Amino acid sequence: MKKKKYILLNSQYFPNLEYFILIKNYSKILVNINGLYKKRTFRNRCVILDSNGIVNLSVPVITSTNSRILKDIRIDYSENWLKTHLRSLQTSYGKSPFFSYYKDYIFDYLNKRHNFLIDLNHDLLTLICKFLNLKKSFEYIDEKRLKSYDFDDFRNIVDPKFFYSSRKIYTPYQYKHVFGKDFVPNISIMDLLFSEGPNSLEIINNSDSFEIKPI
Repeated sequence: MKKKKYILLNSQYFPNLEYFILIKNYSKILVNINGLYKKRTFRNRCVILDSNGIVNLSVPVITSTNSRILKDIRIDYSENWLKTHLRSLQTSYGKSPFFSYYKDYIFDYLNKRHNFLIDLNHDLLTLICKFLNLKKSFEYIDEKRLKSYDFDDFRNIVDPKFFYSSRKIYTPYQYKHVFGKDFVPNISIMDLLFSEGPNSLEIINNSDSFEIKPI
C-alpha cells in the first residue's frame, strides 16, 4: 500500500509511542478538530508508570448538550486534576535521568491553564516534537476542508480499546523504566523522554514497524 503525503490524526494528551511513529513517517500532519469528543480515549488521558504499576492520568472536561465537537471541549478546572498530574509526574519520574532537563518546560505548559483541550494537546505535542527534534508541520482542519486533501486516515486507529499489536505500527524496543523489572510497552512519551532524553527518537525509530513506509 502506497503511503500518502498527509496523515489525519485525532488530538491526544501526552500521546503514546505509536502516535509518534505515525507522525515521524509523514511530512504533513492533519489534526481533526470537528470530530465528536468520545470518552475513554486518548484525547484527554495518558498512561504512565509509578512504583505500583500503570497509572492513568485524565484531564476532566466540560461537555455540553449543545456541542460535543472536539474543538469546543473545555477543560474543567473545578477538579484539582492539574495538581494531581504534576504531583504524579514528579513522583513517578523525579529520579529519572532526564526529568530535571524537561520538567520546567512541561510544567510551564501545563500551568498555562488552557481553556480548551485541543489547545493544551497542541502545545504539548509541539513541545515534545521539539524535544525529539521532529520537525513537522501540523494543520488543524475541519471536515469541509478535508475534501481537498489526499490523506491516510488514522483518527480512530490508536485507541485504548484495542491492543497495539493488532495495528502493526509499533513493535516494542525495550529501554529501562524507572520502576519495575518488566518492560511496559507503548505508554506515554513522557516515560521515554524522562528515561532516555536525547536518545528517545532512536528508540522510536527502533520501535517502528509501520507497514506504510515513507515514499
